[in-house]
Amino acid sequence: MEYHRVTPLSKRQRSQAQGFSLVELVIVVVIIGIVAAIAVPRISSAGTSASANALEATLTNVRKAIDIYYAEHSAYPGYVPVTGTPNGDRFKAQLTLYSDAAGNTSATKSAVYKFGPYLRAPFPTNKANNLDTVTVKANTAVANPTNGSVGWIAVLSNGDFGISATTTQLDNMGITKTEQIEDVRIK
Repeated sequence: MEYHRVTPLSKRQRSQAQGFSLVELVIVVVIIGIVAAIAVPRISSAGTSASANALEATLTNVRKAIDIYYAEHSAYPGYVPVTGTPNGDRFKAQLTLYSDAAGNTSATKSAVYKFGPYLRAPFPTNKANNLDTVTVKANTAVANPTNGSVGWIAVLSNGDFGISATTTQLDNMGITKTEQIEDVRIK
C-alpha cells in the first residue's frame, strides 16, 4: 500500500481557494454597472417605441376598416341610419358588428345583415389615455374635443380617423416629432 502525503496549503493558496479578492469583486461590480448603464436606456426606449408602433398599427387597421365600410355602404360609419346624425357609439357598432346596406347593425349575420364586421370587438383602446370612446364630427369645421378627453376622433365628411391625446401623453409613448403627431391626430 502506498501512502501519499498531503502537504498543507500555504497561506496564499488558502486565500485563493476561499474566494475572490476585494479588487476582483470591485472590478466585476464596475463592469456590471457599465453594462447596465448602456442597456437600461435602450430597453426603456424600446418600450415606448413599441407603444408608438402599436398605436400606428391600430390607426392603420381602423382606417382600413373605415375604407372597406365606405366601399360597401357608400357612406362613412358613424351616422345613425334613421336620423343621419353623427354618433360615436354607432361608429363603433358599425365597425364591430354586422350591418345592413343602410348601416343598421346586428350581432348575428343574416341575409339582411351581410356586411362586416370590419374590426373584432371590442373596439380598440387608445393606449395614450386608455379610452375607447369615439367623438364623431360631421366635418373638419366642427371643433375637436379637448385633447385626451376621448379615445378617438372620426370625421365623417372625409373618413379621417385619429387619436385624442395630450402632447404629454404622446411624448410618453415616444411620439414626439411634429410629422408623427400630425399623422396620429385629427387636425
